[in-house]
Amino acid sequence: MSADSGKQGHTHRRWRISGKKAHIDSVKNDINVTPLVDVMLVLLIIFMLMTLVMGRGHDVKLPQAKNYSEEKDKNQPVVTIACTDESCATVDVWVEKNKLGPVTPAVLKEMDDRVNAHWKSPLTVQAGGAGRVFFKASNNVTYEKVYPVLEYMNKTMAISQVDIAIAKGGEK
Repeated sequence: MSADSGKQGHTHRRWRISGKKAHIDSVKNDINVTPLVDVMLVLLIIFMLMTLVMGRGHDVKLPQAKNYSEEKDKNQPVVTIACTDESCATVDVWVEKNKLGPVTPAVLKEMDDRVNAHWKSPLTVQAGGAGRVFFKASNNVTYEKVYPVLEYMNKTMAISQVDIAIAKGGEK
């Protein structure tokens, strides 16, 4: 009997091109960024589309006007006056989609702070909306309810331009 007759299987070594040992891959500390970039681009596109779909400010039924400007949005902060009930006895102030409460000096001061913070955002500065306010009031709110807010914007906040939201009605 031969010496290797008791062994099962092949008795030869694996074939190697050179006499060196086979190279074993070490753990790589590098991350493959291609899938990460793909996911981030998809998320960016989703967020861009969602911002177009979302409306700005609190939803109210706007008054209609025939003469209006079609100037592009400057990403200025949206201040909204809306009724709290059916009779419209009291109104609430909203900045963007945040309800501040009824018209009081404290609420007007908070409105001032939020508008100033919005003006400092990079998007507003880039779009040229700093110093401007987009003002929305429900069509059933009377002028006497809107006046204190407009007066505060004019005298205390020294706002140079107020863009008033309207619903397009009729022809220009």
